[in-house]
Amino acid sequence: MTTSRHQRWDAARNRGQVLEAARESFAERGLATDVREVARRAGVGVATVYRHFPTKEDLVKAVLEDDVAEWEAVSESGKAAEDAWEGISLIVERTLAMMARHRAFLDGLTVTEGALEACRAHLAESLDGLVERARRQGRLRDDITSSDIGLQILALGRIVELTAGQGDDVWRKHAGLVLGAFKA
Repeated sequence: MTTSRHQRWDAARNRGQVLEAARESFAERGLATDVREVARRAGVGVATVYRHFPTKEDLVKAVLEDDVAEWEAVSESGKAAEDAWEGISLIVERTLAMMARHRAFLDGLTVTEGALEACRAHLAESLDGLVERARRQGRLRDDITSSDIGLQILALGRIVELTAGQGDDVWRKHAGLVLGAFKA
């Protein structure tokens, strides 16, 4: 009885160590991180990583779960904003900040199968009502669509990637330029 309880505790601890190591590795190096690197960083064997996460994709999903939940919460906050322009700005800026903070989040949008389409669908769902409200409030140009904003978020994600390690000033400047171009 003590042995199985001890094993369960060890397994839970190992899983936590693997997730933390993967989170750090993916944040630094993106999805190019090798599972062996994660295992080394966690202080466990590769078999332990695969015991908890049978594929690298399973590990990536587990690591990104919190980021996806945070992104959904940001979208809900944006949609709830009284000033629709402020809601759009919040979604754009916080999405880019997440990309800058966590390289795997950015990589996941471009590398993981179906992720780009899911991202576009999520952005469209988040932005459609905001775009209409922002137009009615006179804050957004009439010719700007939620697709335009979503596409610019993805394009700005490339700037985040290209300027990694240079601080947030570069991508924030470009996000401001894009948002300024959208404003009525």
